[in-house]
Amino acid sequence: MPARTRIYGVNIERDWKEIGRAHGEFFARIRPASTMLEVSRLVEPEMLVEIEADAVVS
Repeated sequence: MPARTRIYGVNIERDWKEIGRAHGEFFARIRPASTMLEVSRLVEPEMLVEIEADAVVS
């Protein structure tokens, strides 16, 4: 299944290893193409990470 994820984090320098580990555990069987980006903030101040996923299911 072709898939892609985009990961938005508010502090990549601090959190990239934990984000990557969680992403890898969840998407291990799918192995999507992925991009990780740092943003200044997300919609809710308490949110630290947002993951957007697209997949083609036939």
